[in-house]
Amino acid sequence: MTKNILIIGAGGQIPEELIPLLQEQSEWHLTLFGRHAADLPYTNVTKISGNAGNLSDLVKAMQNQDLVYMNFDDKTITGVVIEAMHETGVKRIIQAGVLSVYGEVAEPFATWNTRMMGKSVAHGRGIEALEASDLDYTYMRMTWLYNGKRKDYVASPKGEPFLGAQITRRAVAQFVVDNITGKRNDSRASIGLWEPGSENQPKPDFY
Repeated sequence: MTKNILIIGAGGQIPEELIPLLQEQSEWHLTLFGRHAADLPYTNVTKISGNAGNLSDLVKAMQNQDLVYMNFDDKTITGVVIEAMHETGVKRIIQAGVLSVYGEVAEPFATWNTRMMGKSVAHGRGIEALEASDLDYTYMRMTWLYNGKRKDYVASPKGEPFLGAQITRRAVAQFVVDNITGKRNDSRASIGLWEPGSENQPKPDFY
């Protein structure tokens, strides 16, 4: 059975890892949405250029979709995406977000992370809109990202300390695929993601 997946912000670095993984599933059809989607180098996909903050653009792209993957975190735009999902009847969304939205990052990593990100990171995030919605959402609280081949991850639920300092974009993409395939079912969940072995580091290896 065909599954239609809409990727909002398809020109980002995580979609570079995610799109090829999704295309391995022949029964899945991808719609790539972004400001310059027509320029993306993928074949056998639908490309729609538009503005994620524009409701009519989103409603057009969201027709007949089964799931939305949103590759960035902005509360205002997330609200528009939620409105478009209500208009089109789409229920499932996976959003790439940030760590420390609950002040959950543990020491010794917390000191470095706060210095790098600032104290305002917890405000204006998509998780606020998602948690207030009726949607089946998964919000990914990703630690510091780097490019690499590792695809393993720790998935930490809301309410637990955030311990890990780094993760590959490939591993984040694998987490998304695992939720789409049903290997995981992080429904109405805010999940912290980090690389096994990076717990209790004061900062990522690449800094």
